[in-house]
Amino acid sequence: MNSSTPDKAVADAANLLLRLGLVVAFVGAPLALLVSQRSIFILTPIAGALMLAAGFIVAPRLRLREIFAFFASRVGLAALFLGFWAALSLLWTPFPREAAPRLLKIFTTFLAVLPVAALLPPRTKAANLYLLPLGVALAAFGAILLNTFASADEDAPGDAETMLRAVEGMLLLLWPALAATALRNRLTLSASLAIVVLAAAIAVQAPAAWAATAMAALAFTAGFADARRTGRVLGALGAISFIFAPALPLLVGPFFRPDSPTAMAGVKVWFGLIGQDGPRILTGHGFNFVGSGSGHNYLSPDAPHSILFEAWTDLGLIGALAGAAVLYFAYEEAASQSPRLAPFWLGGLTFVLGMGVFGAATLQLWWISALALTLAGFALTMRGDFKTARPTAPKLAA
Repeated sequence: MNSSTPDKAVADAANLLLRLGLVVAFVGAPLALLVSQRSIFILTPIAGALMLAAGFIVAPRLRLREIFAFFASRVGLAALFLGFWAALSLLWTPFPREAAPRLLKIFTTFLAVLPVAALLPPRTKAANLYLLPLGVALAAFGAILLNTFASADEDAPGDAETMLRAVEGMLLLLWPALAATALRNRLTLSASLAIVVLAAAIAVQAPAAWAATAMAALAFTAGFADARRTGRVLGALGAISFIFAPALPLLVGPFFRPDSPTAMAGVKVWFGLIGQDGPRILTGHGFNFVGSGSGHNYLSPDAPHSILFEAWTDLGLIGALAGAAVLYFAYEEAASQSPRLAPFWLGGLTFVLGMGVFGAATLQLWWISALALTLAGFALTMRGDFKTARPTAPKLAA
């Protein structure tokens, strides 16, 4: 019996597990989000387990060097400090029983991406790359069809909320999907995919996601001209927005009157909170204070829904500085990718920032899972970014 037969069978089994994991992650999850927001909490671990199993079959020794390289990088060190500060803030948060499990879920979700990315094959097959745009396209068509044929019954707000979350996740996954099609030089497919997803976003009425997508498109366009300069500029602007976010309520707050526009109510709430915080300006009120504060009547219902407000209120100046560092170094890392991938990284990162600033998605667990899927999608495209041109044949001497 040929000794290569068992090796081929093992490789085929690993490829099958990997393909199943990718289908669950990038086709099943976007489609399931259309009908259930909780589905992502079930499908994401299943997809990760399948991909890890495939990786351990073909590479029994985990590539620890890649994982340690991330933690030793500037963005990794900044993320570690931010995580440490968030964990430390559990000592003074008013809601430790709610905050601790939430923080643990966030940690485990993001950390699970590292071994998955480290165990992906060194070269991504074209068939696996195409699963990204396939899943996003099917989810977009599904959103359009469900929105078209859905009844106008206003007694079912949960369905509208689920559809909105599905479209926001779809727009997030659009960036690695576009990167995948661009790597295969399918520019027509890329344009068609973007049009279909934007049509779904317009049909479902997602204004915050529209604004975030517009910001991301500008970053994407600028990234093609000069990715490194774009990364530095956007990183600096993002970091400044984190550090100086309280400047707006401090400058505008004293001029509020009882008849001020309701649209500015959130700024008024933030101004009042700053005046009462004292030392909390430095340390914050503890992780998940904003997330649980409204339900426990600690915060007004008019409080801002923004990652800037959440970072400052939960983690204080120290947390805001750590968040600014993470964002700046993340833009720097995105801009340092290959010229073919850097614009998509910049666009995706700007979309995430825009969604957080506009309050559409901050630290909600479904959004954290969607971010993890997107990071895995970008890791998949990075393994598909290799030269495919054949070498030129040497000329024969005359």
